[in-house]
Amino acid sequence: MAFDANLVFHDGTTITADISPTSETVTSGSAVLSIPGGTPAKGLAAVLVMGADLAETSDTIQVTIEECATVGGTYVEVTRFPLLTKGTGMPGTYIRRFDSNKEFIRAKIDVTDADAGSDFTVANVYILLAFHPFILL
Repeated sequence: MAFDANLVFHDGTTITADISPTSETVTSGSAVLSIPGGTPAKGLAAVLVMGADLAETSDTIQVTIEECATVGGTYVEVTRFPLLTKGTGMPGTYIRRFDSNKEFIRAKIDVTDADAGSDFTVANVYILLAFHPFILL
């Protein structure tokens, strides 16, 4: 399945701080996606592609997929990717299946800088939305 601009939670823009999008307009590379009526019967999948490793051993990145009934409302977690640290499968690709009965879905990105400095950057992170790629039994 090809990905297009309408299926992108985060577009690879370098991450330098936490990102919690609250608009369908792309800001800092991220946006809220609108799925009217919620997910299809077999669900959706979020795909996290980490194109590069983190800079320092104790730097972390946590990506949580969240849902909400309104674009700017209070979001609730529907699935979470594993906490990633330097050397934990990066570069790599992760897939999480989820169901949602809400219209708005976002990828919340939480980053922790090991030395609490201003040098934290994560490049080549893509978070995409796809129909669930596996058969449900």
